[in-house]
Amino acid sequence: MVITENRKLFQDLKKAYTNINQALKSSETENGNWEYWDINNISGPDYVNKYWAKYFKHIKICITYSDCGFSEMHPYKFMNNEESTYTVAAPNRRIAFITSDGIIYTINFASGPDGNLTRGNGVYIDINCPKGPNIYGKDFFSFSLIEGKGIVPAGYNARNPTLNLNCSTSGKGDACAAKIMRDGWQMAKDYPY
Repeated sequence: MVITENRKLFQDLKKAYTNINQALKSSETENGNWEYWDINNISGPDYVNKYWAKYFKHIKICITYSDCGFSEMHPYKFMNNEESTYTVAAPNRRIAFITSDGIIYTINFASGPDGNLTRGNGVYIDINCPKGPNIYGKDFFSFSLIEGKGIVPAGYNARNPTLNLNCSTSGKGDACAAKIMRDGWQMAKDYPY
């Protein structure tokens, strides 16, 4: 049963990764390259609505962590059981949205002090909303927008030994999506489940 559930999680991750990259391509066709999308003169919800929302079915935008169904601001842990300071949503910096299939996509579109924002490039996917375990590499995965490549998993250019260490019970797990992709979207024998 657990192996079947884990395989489904990997299939859901692959689907989510495909969907977010297709949305990016569609939005760039309509709005130009993502690097030039407005971050200074637009609110977080307006940013998501303009550049992302219309490319997904039945979404709900989360302005706060509770809008996404979480009971705390920092719901995630790293694979090594350390607490993460990551927040699901931060108005005008990081906006999350839930699709009809129950996946949360979070887009970091800006960082820095108000009036002096710089472009963010983080993309995060929680494949089962606030349901547990809320652990990097198990149901929560890190990606980045990279010029000329689109959305790629954190650690996409790391060597296999580095990925294996990161994606272990002693690692953080923030590069596990890269390991899963290299393993052909399958759960390898050395995957820490």
